[in-house]
Amino acid sequence: MTFKILSPEEAAKRSRAKREAWEKRQEIEEKRKEIEARKARSEAGKAKAEPESIHEESWIRGPKLSVLISRSNGVPFEEGLARADTDNRVIASNKRMSQALVRNQEWRTIIEVFACWTGTITAYTKPGEKLGKAVEYIEPVTKYRWVFPVPEAYRDKKDAIIVAEHPDYSLEIDGKTRIVRAAQVDLIERFPAKNGRYLGDSKHDIPSGDSVQDDWDTRYLYRMDTRVGPVARGYNLYYRGDRRSVCLKNRPSVGRGVAVVACPVSGVEFPVTKVK
Repeated sequence: MTFKILSPEEAAKRSRAKREAWEKRQEIEEKRKEIEARKARSEAGKAKAEPESIHEESWIRGPKLSVLISRSNGVPFEEGLARADTDNRVIASNKRMSQALVRNQEWRTIIEVFACWTGTITAYTKPGEKLGKAVEYIEPVTKYRWVFPVPEAYRDKKDAIIVAEHPDYSLEIDGKTRIVRAAQVDLIERFPAKNGRYLGDSKHDIPSGDSVQDDWDTRYLYRMDTRVGPVARGYNLYYRGDRRSVCLKNRPSVGRGVAVVACPVSGVEFPVTKVK
């Protein structure tokens, strides 16, 4: 066995890379601990007469968009979610990103965020397969196990997709398992079995129904067999077709930007519901 002798510059570079990786892991862990502490404080302060897991909390919200994390500093979805929750920011939904990307130039005002995660998280199974009690997805490379429990009314549904919007869900992390805990889950039926052009549903703008001809109102679906994870948007910004693409096949652990909704006047807050 032979060993390569590193130059002082190479040794310093390797040491710096290890230190930066360790600091990044520490930063993520600190954010997780901070969120758990906030959850614990919230639970401790709840009134006994309020048994539900949903409560009112002040979140910054408004009609504008702003960049929370740029694509150049892209993070895995769970880290982007933790950052948004810590800062009381609402991650822009898939439908809101469609409004920014299609038929207008709003996307240019936040161009540094793309490609980005949205606050719309989904789960679907193989074509023709029931949703069941929970949709499970093992992410390649990291081997993280993503789980989205299915409401009882939807468990026998086939060729369907379930959807939740931030901030109406949280992510429970236990080792390599990530469980979506959602207060509000919607069902979209006739979820397409293959990639192609479709019309988006009226609430979340998720492609559904029959394949259609290319048009400004169509969305191009990218899917895989089974997946749990957020919608990603905004890859090739200068090709209008890609600005209409709805990507449901990215690994949640890859780095992407994050955009949040923002108030027109800095510091103004609006109450929205949040699941803990």
